[in-house]
Amino acid sequence: MRQFTFASCALYFLTGLTAISIGSVMPELLSYYHVSYTIGGRLIFVGAMGFLAGVLLTSYLNRRFHPKALLTFSALLIAAAQFSILLLPPFPLFMALYFLNSVGSASIGIVVATMFIEVFIGRQAVAMSYLEVSFGLGAFTMPLLASFFIAHDIWRYLFVITAVLAVILAIVWTRISYSKTMVDTREPLDASGSSDAQRPLSNQLKWMVLGFFALIVFLYGGLEGSLNNFMSSIFMNYLNQAAYYASISVGIFWGAMVIGRAATAFVIRKLTYSKFLLMSIAGTITSLLFFIFIKNVITGYIFVGTLGLMMSGIYSITLVYANYSIPNSAHLVTPIISGLSGLGAAVFPAITGFALDRAGVGMTLWYIVSIAVAYLIFLLVINQLRSGRIKFNWHLHRAQPAFAGRRTRYK
Repeated sequence: MRQFTFASCALYFLTGLTAISIGSVMPELLSYYHVSYTIGGRLIFVGAMGFLAGVLLTSYLNRRFHPKALLTFSALLIAAAQFSILLLPPFPLFMALYFLNSVGSASIGIVVATMFIEVFIGRQAVAMSYLEVSFGLGAFTMPLLASFFIAHDIWRYLFVITAVLAVILAIVWTRISYSKTMVDTREPLDASGSSDAQRPLSNQLKWMVLGFFALIVFLYGGLEGSLNNFMSSIFMNYLNQAAYYASISVGIFWGAMVIGRAATAFVIRKLTYSKFLLMSIAGTITSLLFFIFIKNVITGYIFVGTLGLMMSGIYSITLVYANYSIPNSAHLVTPIISGLSGLGAAVFPAITGFALDRAGVGMTLWYIVSIAVAYLIFLLVINQLRSGRIKFNWHLHRAQPAFAGRRTRYK
């Protein structure tokens, strides 16, 4: 089981590297291809559409093929895309390759997350924190490497690292095996997972709650996607930093993410999922506001660090909270949550790139704050629905025929 966990974490490390690779060298890419930030936003949109396509494709294939085969193929797809991106082909082809790279990353994320949700019953948040730490380590490592490579004017060779690692992991996953019966049930449980006291939801209310979970993860995907891909640009234009110094901000952000995700494995044993998410998004909003108002280089790096700490567990705990609220439906809930996160990472960064060109960095930062505020509002709605303080009996009664054919999915 340790080999399975380690190999899964290694794949998440790879997806962390590839997720940040383009954003880490975004100013250099735009300069090389002589395109604007708006076009850069479209590039991120194409990548996110590839992620969404990968979610849909993997959701279909996940029940028809063994996870090992899917993970091996996905790693090879990433390797092929990264080797080709290294050549810096014409921009339309570059976008197509980035699309394929994102398909592979999405497939890895869906397959591994679904396995962890189904295997580590009662401690999914603790287990998912290991994956998220691995992703964060990859995302932390890439901008630090980018800063060095940019300073030496060899930034394009970053893609060699990810390509070679993807080939190695494709080979490793041909030899990995796992079993649900091998899990050590003596491991510590999540605070929510250790209790069976959650209020049962009606079939109709489950669909409504799932819809709101899809909405907040859509918002979070947009928030993280905007920061991942334009953090360096924000530091260059808002705080007047050189490109190689600006790229360090992404490294600080993901370094804090790694620390926060490691801490999540312990914190989530004391806090329920809802309390954890409320505290995290409130801290995210506060960090963004301080960054905007103080507008100082040193404090800017500090608040980027606190931002990473606050955001570190939001995605994984949102995913686990959704599966906890709608149990025994991981093959439905996990792709929906992952897919909407990918869609958010497509739509919002495209708007962010446009806003940087047309409205300036100041207004763009306020737009990013509004995304976080919207997440908070809809999270509060979910908590009210689950507690029974908001009732929609009349509307749900009218809507019942539309969902009648889908009830068996939640049984």
